[in-house]
Amino acid sequence: MKNQLQKSTLITMLAIFGLSNFAHAQPVILDGSNIPSPGFSAPIFMATPTGVGSAGANQTWDFSSLTFTLLGTINVITPSSSPIGASFPTANYAYSFASTYSFFKTSASKMEVQAYSITTPGSGNDFTPNPRTILKFPFNYLDTEVDTWQKVGGSTNNVTLTYDGYGTLITPSNTYSNVVRIKEDYGTGIDYQWYALNPLISLMVYDNNTNTLYYTGATVTGISEQNNSNLSINIYPNPSKDKITFEILGNDLNKNLKLLLTNVLGEKVKEVLVNSTSTTIQLDEFNSGIYFYQLKGETKILKTGKIIVE
Repeated sequence: MKNQLQKSTLITMLAIFGLSNFAHAQPVILDGSNIPSPGFSAPIFMATPTGVGSAGANQTWDFSSLTFTLLGTINVITPSSSPIGASFPTANYAYSFASTYSFFKTSASKMEVQAYSITTPGSGNDFTPNPRTILKFPFNYLDTEVDTWQKVGGSTNNVTLTYDGYGTLITPSNTYSNVVRIKEDYGTGIDYQWYALNPLISLMVYDNNTNTLYYTGATVTGISEQNNSNLSINIYPNPSKDKITFEILGNDLNKNLKLLLTNVLGEKVKEVLVNSTSTTIQLDEFNSGIYFYQLKGETKILKTGKIIVE
């Protein structure tokens, strides 16, 4: 059972997203509100490491010398758009990978996985009897979280999550700062996940059962492009009741930009062209809650974030 769970761990690498805020010394995972919108995709690679590095503050985890093999691509979707989405009505995030589907639920206190990489509900990695916690909110340095989980037809299992380190992650294609490492102790083995925090995305997973690293190729899917964009965005007022203004500055402003707003289910609620430095959106038809924005260029996502409608 553990082996089957760990083999599917690569599917979680893009599932663990959340709005995060990091201090200069110790990054803190605050909540799970910044889930990528449907349409987001990323390639997944694998490699065999010689070690996973140390725990602690201000670490450098350097995997740049490894040779990674491409496995496929993860595509973010709305849960209801999956042919088996009706079996997971409380899921608010989902994605497909190699004709399989994964479902997750984010609440104010945690992110849970309801199913990993399944084709048929009730079989495989279906955690309907007891979903497994992936992250707790907030998650501070040296915090721990103990959780039970159970697959359909399986026995109850335990995992202890520990935020055991933070620092810099070096991959073959990019260098990430303010990275958090989460230790997953199953009692019979220990896995690790490294998370970038803006947005929160699992960049790398270590599966101890097979001694394998799974790497999200974020440098070609928009994450590094967002970081490298010369655009800056000021949003005001935020939160707001009636209208919100996006002030966008930078050389990329002339590149056929669009501003896309989605709700927490990843459903599009508004899309407008950006043809000036100031774009104001009326909120009369918006329900109260959290919404996410993507500033999109012709071929890439330049900036992402959230707004709050009161």
